[in-house]
Amino acid sequence: MSNVRRTLGQAIIAVTLVACAEGGSQTLARAPEKIDDGWDVASAEQVGADPRPLEAMLRQIEAGDFPNVHSVLVVKDGLLVLESYFDGHDRDTPHEIRSATKSIGSILTGIAIDQGFLPSEDLRVYNYFKDEYQPAAGWTEWARTVRIRDFLSMMSGYDCDDIATDFACEDAMYDTDDWVQYSLDLPFAYAPGEHWAYNSSSLILVGEAIARGSGMTLEEFANVYLFEPLGIERYEWAYSPRGRAWIGGGSEMVPREMAKIGKLMVDGGVWNGERVLSEDWIEKSTRKQGEYRAGVDYGFLWQRGETFIGSEKVTAFWASGNGGQLILVFPGHDLVAVFTAGNYNDPLAGQAFGMLGQFILPAFLQPTPLEEVKVSKGEMDLLTGVYELDFERSVTSTVDVNDGHVRILTPDDEYVELVSHSATLYRGNSRWGPLTVVFEADGTGDIVRLVAYGALSRFVFEKR
Repeated sequence: MSNVRRTLGQAIIAVTLVACAEGGSQTLARAPEKIDDGWDVASAEQVGADPRPLEAMLRQIEAGDFPNVHSVLVVKDGLLVLESYFDGHDRDTPHEIRSATKSIGSILTGIAIDQGFLPSEDLRVYNYFKDEYQPAAGWTEWARTVRIRDFLSMMSGYDCDDIATDFACEDAMYDTDDWVQYSLDLPFAYAPGEHWAYNSSSLILVGEAIARGSGMTLEEFANVYLFEPLGIERYEWAYSPRGRAWIGGGSEMVPREMAKIGKLMVDGGVWNGERVLSEDWIEKSTRKQGEYRAGVDYGFLWQRGETFIGSEKVTAFWASGNGGQLILVFPGHDLVAVFTAGNYNDPLAGQAFGMLGQFILPAFLQPTPLEEVKVSKGEMDLLTGVYELDFERSVTSTVDVNDGHVRILTPDDEYVELVSHSATLYRGNSRWGPLTVVFEADGTGDIVRLVAYGALSRFVFEKR
């Protein structure tokens, strides 16, 4: 299977789940404990949610149906309404958040711009390093023009793609004494802003720009402008050999404090009535900035995606770390979900998205089930044909009509029978979980594409 096919399958991942139990006592999905950490708490029922799906989810986690989940927390309408820990983990022990650190780095960059310490995300990092550092290839045109925004969007142009090379660049960085010098020495393969490639090491340059612009260490800056206002007390940084804090990964947090990051974002940058981060930066950092090509959009160190819950299209953005470390924000529903887990370098890290779609979102959004609609054979025949993935034409899906039903052959060679909910809206269940397929027509009524929605992922296929 190609890398795109694997990505497609993993992005639509939602492991096979047992239907929610009807009735029974809700002993696991109870209100969290109120402690002195700034959180107000409530039960799911008190915010109008259905506790039964949550109870079913927690029981399946305890039964091992979702391996290596360490914690699940949910915040609704500003209240902590679900908090559960597993496999010996608890609320008091910091958990590694891996690359979810990056999204916190994005917040810190936005604050630095809001406060005037950095002029904008278009600042060229050359301005901060030209007098102290000399890249191996010298200060070439691309080295002089690469901007903060290019690092935040993973569009730096460096010849460094950690996803394609199993994190070879990041591993090489660990073997050096000066991570700033290492990053500046990386050769360019593309002009800055032209090509997306995941690169954690170069984010040392962003953190150092914040420090130099503010005249503080990055830790001091974060404490004054983010952690102290939010009451975050147990953030643990990863450091370079020269003692520089790194926003690329390696940090640790307790889950309740991870949830505070989500609440800040869902509340538009305001915490307890005080503005911490501008709404402008939240909008900018969570919209598409880089061409990720994985079924979701990449902003400034945040990911963004959408899915269907019933008839409603739901949008979220999130911080993501290797192994299943997630801070998910649903701005249209005042909802935040936090996961920690231990599925490092494993597709099971994506199982949290299945839990969201099967349990958490139905519990809090309570969608009206879609009704099956009879579609004529002529309408079904209009949908048939071969569809090509928009960013990799060799990856295809085929739609045909079999025994009076529309079905789709997915890129990983699975036939999925689809149930019609209108002439252009269909749903089915793949081995990866629920799948919603929307067919789109041009001005003449001819079907020209299909959009496949999985667990907060969206893939566009153009009809041949």
